[in-house]
Amino acid sequence: MKGERGFTIVEILVAIMILTVGVLGLVTTAGLVTRMIGQGQRFTVASALANERIELLRAAGCPATGTGSETRGAYTIAWTVGDLGRGRSLSVTVQSPTTRGTRSDVFASVQFCP
Repeated sequence: MKGERGFTIVEILVAIMILTVGVLGLVTTAGLVTRMIGQGQRFTVASALANERIELLRAAGCPATGTGSETRGAYTIAWTVGDLGRGRSLSVTVQSPTTRGTRSDVFASVQFCP
């Protein structure tokens, strides 16, 4: 029986441990990638809503200043229009839900008035 070839139990256990560590690394990475995709989708929606609101504020004309807010689905959009003398500042804050609460993204722009 000494001439038989094969793997010992120790070699098999070491191989299983190495494989387990590799698989756990892949599972952790997959969870991270899934979370990052969700964050990217949320930020895309938030930036589209902010862009839409900024364009509406620009179309309102330069004399208009003030604040306001609205809710669209799970997103809350708040805006502030300030006077800069020869223009105005436009600030839009979009609050969106996350798994850990809410997140606020602030978008700002300046509109020059003739």
